[in-house]
Amino acid sequence: MTAPTAERFATLTVVPDGDVYIVGSLHSAEYLAVPEIGATVIGWLQAGESIERCAARAEELAGEPVDVADFVDTLVEHGLLTEAGDDATDGAGDTGSAAAGWRVVGRVLFHPVGWAVHATLAVAAVLLLVARPQLRPHYTDLVPTRSALSSLLLVSLVTVACILVHEAGHVAAAARLGLRSSLSVSRRLYFVVFQADLTRLWSVPRRQRFGPLLAGMALDAGTLGAFLIAQELLAPRLDPTVVQLLRTLVLVQISGILIQTWIFMRTDLYALFAAATSSRNLWVLKGAVLRRWLRRDTAADRATLSDATARELRWAKLFVCLYVPGLVYALGYLAYFGIPGSLRILGMAIGAIRDPGLTTLAGWSGVAALVFVFLPASLALGGAARSGLRLLRTAARRRAPVASDA
Repeated sequence: MTAPTAERFATLTVVPDGDVYIVGSLHSAEYLAVPEIGATVIGWLQAGESIERCAARAEELAGEPVDVADFVDTLVEHGLLTEAGDDATDGAGDTGSAAAGWRVVGRVLFHPVGWAVHATLAVAAVLLLVARPQLRPHYTDLVPTRSALSSLLLVSLVTVACILVHEAGHVAAAARLGLRSSLSVSRRLYFVVFQADLTRLWSVPRRQRFGPLLAGMALDAGTLGAFLIAQELLAPRLDPTVVQLLRTLVLVQISGILIQTWIFMRTDLYALFAAATSSRNLWVLKGAVLRRWLRRDTAADRATLSDATARELRWAKLFVCLYVPGLVYALGYLAYFGIPGSLRILGMAIGAIRDPGLTTLAGWSGVAALVFVFLPASLALGGAARSGLRLLRTAARRRAPVASDA
């Protein structure tokens, strides 16, 4: 294999992070944690030194042989030495224009003045919710129309729009730093969510990571303040349907902000916690710690725990302590908003089926509403049940006696 050139090494970023250095690249979402000698070697390679010369200098510095060639192979295998032209997200044309557009949006929204506007609107939201009880959301705001199906569709549309704005905030704030990110769809507990891949943030100093990680919640809080101000000032002059839409938007945004505080679900607050504590393997380490406490740890868990530093273990244990209460908090939210709202939708749907009957459009809209609500819930519960059964089978196998040849 041809040795990478100094120009390709120049694309690497080396950022100190605690007792290690994070090696990343603006052209890759991958990163590696390396010791100080690795960061030093990369500096030599970026200066144009040959691999052989770097190996000799590293051996002299470390007092023992250092396999620089293998180190370089590892960088290549992780895609960190990809040239700009090799990256599918690089290049000119539409992709380049889109990246430039995101940078412009990021510079506007997350300029210091932009952050001040978000903060002012967030403070206004808190003050209005405290001082004006009638502005506080209620579970009935999940049913903004008289039809179960149209309410579900409207709330779903509003939720998707708010989530996309939230994730666009992450993308724009990252683009402001010259970093690209991608959007994906996943499920957390009983929610379908979009999420931005911010892995490239490891390529910048830790302090610069906090802005992109906070950007989504900042937009949520800012738009929440704007919706509440509009409701407070304009409600007497607005059509009741518009006022109800504003109330639904308020509920969706408050729900979004609350969900981001559920640190146990790898939300924005989880990412902030990991960045603030320099815990690069927090989620895996948390699982290993929890299984050890439950005496269900595996060989992989023991290896993970032995490789972790004392500081990483302390933060992982604290995270476990936040994990279980967080589940209770999430279930409380479900009991206060989710279940009553679902029951209200259920009653409206059954009423539509029973009264007009299935010979009418209203009756069939009730059927569609029931499918809309309970099919995703059934799939989620089915997935949870399968996960639970797998855990029970694993535990049973571990308790089973091992057969002997004697």
